[in-house]
Amino acid sequence: MSRQQPLTSEARNGEADWNDAPCALVVVDANFCILRANAYFGGLTGASERQMIGERISRKFTTASRLYLESVLIPLLHIEGRCHEVALTVQGNAEPSPVLVNISLLNHLGPRVYDVALFPASARRSFEEQLVGLRQDSERRASWLAQLEKLSGVGAWTYEVRTGRLLWSDRVYELYGVPHGAQVTLEMALEPLSVDVRQGIEAITKDPELCVEPMVQEFDFRHPSGQVRRFKSAGQYSLNHQGEPVIQGVLQDVTDAHNRQLDLWNAAHIDQMTGLGNRYLFNAELGRRADITQAVEPFSLMVLDLDGFKAVNDTFGHHAGDAVLRTIGRRISKLGSSMAFRLGGDEFAMILERHQGADTADNFARRLLSEICRPIYIGRQDVNVSASIGISAFPTDGKDSDAILRAADFAMYAAKNSGKNSYAHYRPQLGERT
Repeated sequence: MSRQQPLTSEARNGEADWNDAPCALVVVDANFCILRANAYFGGLTGASERQMIGERISRKFTTASRLYLESVLIPLLHIEGRCHEVALTVQGNAEPSPVLVNISLLNHLGPRVYDVALFPASARRSFEEQLVGLRQDSERRASWLAQLEKLSGVGAWTYEVRTGRLLWSDRVYELYGVPHGAQVTLEMALEPLSVDVRQGIEAITKDPELCVEPMVQEFDFRHPSGQVRRFKSAGQYSLNHQGEPVIQGVLQDVTDAHNRQLDLWNAAHIDQMTGLGNRYLFNAELGRRADITQAVEPFSLMVLDLDGFKAVNDTFGHHAGDAVLRTIGRRISKLGSSMAFRLGGDEFAMILERHQGADTADNFARRLLSEICRPIYIGRQDVNVSASIGISAFPTDGKDSDAILRAADFAMYAAKNSGKNSYAHYRPQLGERT
């Protein structure tokens, strides 16, 4: 059906044009009460013009059309002043009649008066038929979304910036362990998250334009069951179909993938015997910290070699040697050095920050020697080992990773040569002597 232009009172030529028009014509006031109606409109509704005068025009439509007119079109007309080709249904005496409605504001300066033209739309679907189609389409989309969420494990969420309302899809309810359809709030959604993650999300809700570009982050989530899961969320600021500001995004449980990544990283960087970093991780960390092309901070490097370890292997077997290495690894970790490594065999290394004071390395070395000397119970026997520790300082004792490691090795051999179970700092004379 071709688009028809609305008839306006200015376009009419006399009473004949008004009554003989091929469409229903009505004039309504600012409250949408009928001021005038032609015979065509009377034929549609089964009422005379005298009966209609002063009646609200929405009462001439079916229930669904009336609700749409009152809740959507009239508020829109107060803002826009017009609407074109809106499919509604008039409630007549015999049966409902589908029509296309055009409404235009006639008086922009004085009291508002609207011109309403209703064209027969028998070839078009009625408003109720459109509602049924929309409802069916909505149900299909909801079914597709549910199936997509089930297959992908991804849930959708929307935060309405102006109202503060939070909306979840079924999958998000499942991820949170909350009954479907329960009312949710932003505070409730943030409660299971860590403080830093909560603060970051709260900052975005207060200034949504921070995430005009898509923002993706992963975080730990405390599930009501007590488990700690790993979630991934992506969100972006936008305007919804009503022009309201919203932040919309998705939520996914990535715990299994996260754990697989951790396993792969640990396999490449962690010594399986002691749980400390391996030589690969040590080389990478030492190289990063000793890179003089970057802004670097002073640190101390300790290299530790066990005394008497070969005797343990020879006397009690390699299983006893493995037990000793595991115990030494736990004791090093217990002392609080996050940068501790097993370089291979019975050799270990520690990187110590210098911000706690110049004597940090000495204090740590003395505590380490004391811990290592404690008996290690293996089977029915106590096994005793000690350690020789060499200490070098960056950048005083070397300007790169190779130099600082070589200096620590010189100091370690000096400690071993001086009677073992001791520590020594690097001095330039040690390198000359070697």
